Amino acid sequence: MEQIQYIADLFRDADPAVSAALERYFLDNGPEPMQSLRECYKIEMDPSRKAVLGRMLGKYGKKAAIGGLRRLAEQSKDGECSMLEAGYLLSSLTDPTIAREDYLEKIMPPAVAAMAEISDAKTGVENVHLLNHIFYNRYGFSSSNPFDMSLEGSLLMKVLERRKGSPFALSLVYFIVADIAGLPIYPLCFTGGFVPVYVENDKVLFNINVFHKGEIFIENNISNLVKNQASALGVNVDIGEAKVRKDASILIMYLEFLQMLYSNAGSPPVQMDIDDAIEALGGNRFLTVEEDDDNW
Repeated sequence: MEQIQYIADLFRDADPAVSAALERYFLDNGPEPMQSLRECYKIEMDPSRKAVLGRMLGKYGKKAAIGGLRRLAEQSKDGECSMLEAGYLLSSLTDPTIAREDYLEKIMPPAVAAMAEISDAKTGVENVHLLNHIFYNRYGFSSSNPFDMSLEGSLLMKVLERRKGSPFALSLVYFIVADIAGLPIYPLCFTGGFVPVYVENDKVLFNINVFHKGEIFIENNISNLVKNQASALGVNVDIGEAKVRKDASILIMYLEFLQMLYSNAGSPPVQMDIDDAIEALGGNRFLTVEEDDDNW
């Protein structure tokens, strides 16, 4: 704690060399410095010092989140990544004061409950039914108004706290919990949106309606389901050649959605942070740009 207080005093120094050294300290030493900074910010009572710590969190926290997403993308294989870690990084991108333990306290209970009941001895349909029961019934997650364009209903930590959120945010929580539980659920992407699908041996076995308590659709022609879910997301779609993507695509689509919300709220700095985060994950766009052949 004393070290962070000393660093806070250095933060007031206008010397560019000092500023560069502080940035290296927070970005090159893993999550511990940022965690200490968050703890100091949380307990600080002096308003002026708390303001300084808040500015430090705003400056270094967002850069740390973007750097973490970049490392996640670089370490992942074919777009597969840790959705648990990605969820925290996305949360801290928009609110650097969020502590990792607070995020884990919210996301892990439904995931652990799902892990305890899901097994290889069950079919994919049976396992997803179990996941749905835990997610929607036991923990009470639900979708807000399909046209919910509020930040309150779309920021990940807010959704975890309220257990209710906009379609994009609820989908992200569902994907994170499913990934932790070990279920092969991925987004089937098309220009303008996606549908969660269960994939086994590179084959789509069924589709999942996240907005309707995880209702399962076993059908080859997904046109109507796609259009219905796209309507729930409030977007127009062109199914074209729908393609199953890996984990990072849902992260990017969520960020694209947030970027639109912050644009509506008139927050250019946050939009720029989100743009940097999208670039860190590979730079592809799914909601506004035609698909390409990239694995992401």
